[in-house]
Amino acid sequence: MIDKQSYVARISKASPLELVIINFELILEYLRESKESLGDEKAFNMNIINARKFLTELRNSLNMKYEISYELMSLYNYVDKRISDFLFSEKLEDYDETVRILKTVMDGFLNIEEEDKSPVMTNTDSIYAGLTYGKDGRLQEFVDIKTNKGFKA
Repeated sequence: MIDKQSYVARISKASPLELVIINFELILEYLRESKESLGDEKAFNMNIINARKFLTELRNSLNMKYEISYELMSLYNYVDKRISDFLFSEKLEDYDETVRILKTVMDGFLNIEEEDKSPVMTNTDSIYAGLTYGKDGRLQEFVDIKTNKGFKA
């Protein structure tokens, strides 16, 4: 099962390139879960739908003023067709080819990741949460928010 909380934390500090990589990771995770749920039609379909939603997000994020975006759009459309083939055929060959293509493209993005480390969300609060003992000896929640809105004294 996908750990949504860890992805939310990663997304909040991710650069635009890291967001693309996270989309690939989520597509691959949902495809893996769809393969594992082949006997359960409802779970299988839901995982395929989720994988396709993230693939749509990749398509929508393309900046079409760059030539590479047209190449990626064609590739994403082909991957979407392969996912559809897997949905209807449930053949592992369709799954394997889809995963192979996605991993290859994701590896390309991973290779250039070091060049782009600018976070999407800057000037955000740091939140520390945990448990502590109160005066009465009972466990209590503790939340400390360190605010930084760009002002330094």
